[in-house]
Amino acid sequence: MQFIPYLSFQGECRPAFTTYAEIFDGTLELMPFSDMPPGDGMPSLPPEQAGWIMHGSVTLPDGGLLMGADMPPQFGGERMAGASVAISLPSPAEVNRVFDALKVDAQTIAMEVGPTFFSPAFGMLTDRFGTSWMIMTEPQ
Repeated sequence: MQFIPYLSFQGECRPAFTTYAEIFDGTLELMPFSDMPPGDGMPSLPPEQAGWIMHGSVTLPDGGLLMGADMPPQFGGERMAGASVAISLPSPAEVNRVFDALKVDAQTIAMEVGPTFFSPAFGMLTDRFGTSWMIMTEPQ
């Protein structure tokens, strides 16, 4: 069994997951609400939300998976809060590469990449899409 993070957005899922697929060299799949067949019991969305993503995924080369969607507020959806995506990478150089890519227009940088007692390279930030990240490498 494995846990799979499922991220919540409000209109930012498409650019966020496109960015994550590029950074992590993953395979992107997006299913917009506009592709939903009529009469499936779901209320229709206003035109400004028609392109929102009902389900998105990035499958990583090693089989890892990140999923998410735009959560319309009229259905009770909210943007992410209170959770972080933690990722362990093979080297400090890779930690720095990923951190630098995610910190472009970041909302907050809680901790720049640096050594800690548990990792030779660890950093925390909230990216421009509102996703909180904890990026590290295992001790060598």
